[in-house]
Amino acid sequence: MTDAGEQTQTAQQDGLAPGVRLRWQGGTYHVLALQGPEVQLGCLDKHGHDARALLAAVVGAEDYALLNEDNTAVLPAATVPDTSGLSLLTAKQRRLVRDWERHLIEIDDGVPPDAPAGTVPRPGYDPQYFTVRQRLTAKAVELKALGFASASPGTVERRRRAYRARGVFGLIRETVPGSPWGRTDERVVKLLLAEIKAGRDESDGYGSRLYERLQAAVRNAHPGEYKALMISPATFYRLLKRLGIGVDSLRWSTERRMDSTVGPVAPYTPTRALRLGEQVQIDSTGLDILAVGDDGRVVQVELTAAIDIASRSIIGAMIVPKTPGRGPRGRRLGGRATRSFDAVLMLAQALAPMPGRPGWPVLAYAEHSEMPYTDLVACDPRIAGAAARPVIRPRTVVVDHGKIFNSEHFGDVCRMLGIDVRPARARTPTDKAIIESTFSAIKKRFGQHVAGYTGSDLTRRGKHVADQVLWSLNELQDLLDEWIALDWQQTPHDGLRSPFLPGLAISPNRMYATLVAAEGYVPVPLSAHHNRKLLPFVRVKVTDKGVKINNRTYNSAQLQDYKDRHTGLAGQGMRWQIRYNPYAPRYVWLYDHREDDWVQAEFIHQRLIADAWTQWTWEAATLSVIEDGGTEEDQRRIARAVSELREKARRGPEPQHPPRVPELFTGPKLDLAIPEADPYAGLPDPDPDTVVRAPALTGHTTHLIAAGDTVAPHPPAPARPSGEDQRPNLSDAAPDGVQGHCVRPDLEGSAPPGQPDAPGPVTSDGESEDADGNVEHPGPPQAGAFSLRGSAADIFGFARPTPPPPEPEPGSGTTQPDGPHHGNGDAR
Repeated sequence: MTDAGEQTQTAQQDGLAPGVRLRWQGGTYHVLALQGPEVQLGCLDKHGHDARALLAAVVGAEDYALLNEDNTAVLPAATVPDTSGLSLLTAKQRRLVRDWERHLIEIDDGVPPDAPAGTVPRPGYDPQYFTVRQRLTAKAVELKALGFASASPGTVERRRRAYRARGVFGLIRETVPGSPWGRTDERVVKLLLAEIKAGRDESDGYGSRLYERLQAAVRNAHPGEYKALMISPATFYRLLKRLGIGVDSLRWSTERRMDSTVGPVAPYTPTRALRLGEQVQIDSTGLDILAVGDDGRVVQVELTAAIDIASRSIIGAMIVPKTPGRGPRGRRLGGRATRSFDAVLMLAQALAPMPGRPGWPVLAYAEHSEMPYTDLVACDPRIAGAAARPVIRPRTVVVDHGKIFNSEHFGDVCRMLGIDVRPARARTPTDKAIIESTFSAIKKRFGQHVAGYTGSDLTRRGKHVADQVLWSLNELQDLLDEWIALDWQQTPHDGLRSPFLPGLAISPNRMYATLVAAEGYVPVPLSAHHNRKLLPFVRVKVTDKGVKINNRTYNSAQLQDYKDRHTGLAGQGMRWQIRYNPYAPRYVWLYDHREDDWVQAEFIHQRLIADAWTQWTWEAATLSVIEDGGTEEDQRRIARAVSELREKARRGPEPQHPPRVPELFTGPKLDLAIPEADPYAGLPDPDPDTVVRAPALTGHTTHLIAAGDTVAPHPPAPARPSGEDQRPNLSDAAPDGVQGHCVRPDLEGSAPPGQPDAPGPVTSDGESEDADGNVEHPGPPQAGAFSLRGSAADIFGFARPTPPPPEPEPGSGTTQPDGPHHGNGDAR
């Protein structure tokens, strides 16, 4: 019976059954259902809510109690016995304790715990007609007839009292010879296990801390019996050793500490096998080697291997890339590691001889090894030219609890090949210790000598490992196969002894030759028909376009014959079984179970891929297409990306560019220039009362600001009579209503188009003379810019009297300006 079934059964025995009323956490509930370790409660209060909680949390609450129909009289609370002590026993001891528990329950209840409702008690066990003494006597007679060694009426009565008083812990002390915890009271053991479990999320500590906590727990739980129950420090450490809890393990990380609390107790029982294939251990591990993947990128690799216990022969080894999956927007896409199909391929390797490779030394072939080559070739012609690795058909495989070994595909293949699968016990590494030690030997004797070896962690990794010339995945697989045939299979093993010379260690091939001579060799050839049954499969419906597997469409004329056809299998409808090879996904095969035949179909875009490809290559190409803005449905584009990826891998890596020397970090940029002296320093602040506001300029803005714009020249002003002021009048140079033109500062001194720059005469070279006879060189003409002439009062319209013009000198013929002209239009 499973643990969940046992917990439900125990709860029902103590009165906690569907329909029972109880008080829990201040509310009133009735039990709706019991399912394993959980209980579904319906709230009877007006404003309450239903609840679903663990059974132990409900019955362990302080206010928990069973109620009658009117919710007034409180019945005795039910107790759920603690069965954690069973985890410390072996499978045989647990069965013995459970058998005694079943018989003792029948003595008290009249029927066994697993009897259906309404079962009538057997003769001699009905509590209504037979006393306890009579039932004990009848049970003692029955147990003796069943072969129980100690089953007197007194023994049955003593064990019944121990079970009623202390539950499973008391029954373990009475039934199991040599209790796992010695003479320590089981209540102390229970508290110790609870303290270890409570420290799951704490930092590492020492045994002294655990002992002090155990003292406090015993004092709080049993204050009146503390002196009688508490054990000494020496007994405490002996108890830890009995329970398989090493003192050093208390200083490990939390996960390793908890994994070791229920581990096996030394000395360990070695794994034994006397026949070839009687027990084969399979597991996976990282190989600590970098290789070049199918896309030309550097990847880590993972090794999955199978070893025969009787001969210590490695009958299968598979290297696969190990890369994490990644995709846009956090979606997983691609990724690679050992899958169930890789484990199936490894089993297929064990059933067939491994062919030798060109270039191998002659000692790596079976013909030149210690294997009985002549006899084997007579039985199986496939041995000719094979590597020096034996062919062993597994009868039982021991695996861990990984998902690749618990998959439906792996289980189906093992059942088809007649192989029993036995999972190792949880937290018991000794169940497959041989394959673990084999992995350690492979890393020491093979892995560390291969280019690209990284070590087991970053502290052991070289500085430029990834820059070395690395092996490809196929080359690395060939190297491993050659090493297995040449080194591992022909090197004496300390765990193998000759039956004729026990003191002599022999090689796995020599041990195989000894055992195969005793039991014989029967080949198990697999045809193409049977090999296809080893492939993974999906069930899909055949449509006009064919079938779609892993985002690829396959079709053929033979496949169309199964369109809209019913499979004849219950629950499958028109979904046919389609098998595919992840390492060669060019073809798929539909299995017709009625005809026991296969129908082949090809990938519709195979012509776009000119080279071999794999499912992992397709996933890498799909990722690149999605990153470029494509979709998973664009099969044609992905097929082209696969072809480009294979071509890139064939060309090899591009030459490394010299690394760019990074700029040194200098921190934030600082302005270190010395500031100039403030020209306004020392000047007093202006008095607002003395500032006179400048009048506004009337006129349109386009006539006030003409910098950079071309202004149409105005016609020259009419000549004025002699004797008048010849200073330009703003009203003469500007349109109506405009008082002046603003110019750019760098263009001051230039005259408007069509007017001279100065009142002096202009020479033949275009130069002008001022009043003192100095010749001024005009600058280059500036389009759209001219000078403002007149005083500040004329420009800004200040109301001030204008002085009369001076009288002209006789004979001059010209009118003198108010002052010397400096080319800026200002009267000085």
